[in-house]
Amino acid sequence: MNYLSIDVGTTCCKCQLFSENGDILEYIVREYGFKNLDGQNYVDVDMVWSYVKEMISAVSVKHEISSLCISSLGESFVMLDKDDNVLFYPMLYTDARGELEAQYMLNIIGEERAFSITGVLPHSMYSICKLLWIKNNYNELYKRADKVLLVGEYIGYKLTGKRVIDYALAARTGVFDIEKKVFAKDVLTELDIDESLFSTPQLTGSIVGEIKSELVKELGIKGNPVLVLGSHDQVCTALGAGVLDDGDAVDGMGTVECITTLFKDIPNSVEMGRQGYPCVPYAIDGKYCTYILNFSCGSTVNWYKNNVMHGYKGDKEKYFQYIECDLPKNPSGIFVLPYFGGASTPFSDLSAKGAILNLKTDTTDREIFKGIMEGTAMEMCLNAQTVLDYGIKITKAVATGGCANSDAWMQIKADVQNVPYKVLRSSEGGLCGCAMLQSVALKGAKDLYKAREVFVQYKKSYEPNPETHEKYKQHYQKYKKLYKTLKEFN
Repeated sequence: MNYLSIDVGTTCCKCQLFSENGDILEYIVREYGFKNLDGQNYVDVDMVWSYVKEMISAVSVKHEISSLCISSLGESFVMLDKDDNVLFYPMLYTDARGELEAQYMLNIIGEERAFSITGVLPHSMYSICKLLWIKNNYNELYKRADKVLLVGEYIGYKLTGKRVIDYALAARTGVFDIEKKVFAKDVLTELDIDESLFSTPQLTGSIVGEIKSELVKELGIKGNPVLVLGSHDQVCTALGAGVLDDGDAVDGMGTVECITTLFKDIPNSVEMGRQGYPCVPYAIDGKYCTYILNFSCGSTVNWYKNNVMHGYKGDKEKYFQYIECDLPKNPSGIFVLPYFGGASTPFSDLSAKGAILNLKTDTTDREIFKGIMEGTAMEMCLNAQTVLDYGIKITKAVATGGCANSDAWMQIKADVQNVPYKVLRSSEGGLCGCAMLQSVALKGAKDLYKAREVFVQYKKSYEPNPETHEKYKQHYQKYKKLYKTLKEFN
């Protein structure tokens, strides 16, 4: 059996074909731009669907496909009429439209009730607030609406004709009951939103159905593959990192950093929502996860490399060969507040600014660079300490993304946070997670634990150094005070 994993992002889609033994047989990437309408950017679902078909066809020329599974961005949705014509293209989650509707929803539902039901507090990023905005501003279009489909769900619908959404992706709508695993009918009624607009929720990894026969013929697919229900990209990435037990975490270190970690019991404190931590149903029934965010990770390094160092790399071929050579062995003593794109969890302050402190006339470029790595590590340590209040504890982590290629950074993460880190063989954790789901659904593996043994392969491990951790503990106590101390200078 061969499993085709597809990841759909805002401006890029990709696929990997896995054998049942975990070998990667094919890898294809397609990039696309936004769809611009009246000066606003949208996810170009027409282009996404075109590329998904192209990738499936290209793989089918050489290989048989037993199943497909989709990992996708959350929140953004396409609105269709009864004939499946697009009424409204997916707004980006960063689009501010929906802010007034989020406040309206808060007034109607209340913070505590909203968080206890949906695991999030109303915010313009979530689908329900965007949908309310469409209802208020394009009511004639809204009246014609027959379906609201998140992007990954939409591709699944195009493939099978069936409207199914997994629990984690449904939670990104902001109107899904995370305990009962249904769309919150009472909330929808109070908001005067028709429940029939939303699809049927099912557990991640369920078999949705066969790919449409006309598509099988059009794309040259051999056999009759089925669609296995995928999930939100953060959940698929966590699966692909082997995150299956309470305390396991995946640390996605790209332009933005996101730690996804598991726990069992739904926290009962609305303060968790106020600090920006969602409670999301995981791909394993009965487990939940949350997302810990730092808006500036790789972006801060790129700022330093390009805007401060102007790409200087001495006699080295690559910048990182230069900057990571002969790094100070001890903590740098430089304090970096990594809010170069604003503060995410736990402060949720978009007006926050970055800062570099403790500079001297003999401070070196490498010390500042190490300070940046230390600052991002301390920021995630601050978050890990914060979520302890909600019964969530990170005991080990797996790093993915471009920044995970830095041995120095990985060791700093382990030392600062005092947890062991591993790095995956491939940065495409989400595609690996989709392969695991397919393997279990098609009985290639007994369960996700057995699938992990086949598909999840690690490249390196980093154990925390107790002596270095003790040194960093002193720095961390000071780091915790930086945001509140510097806030008045924003």
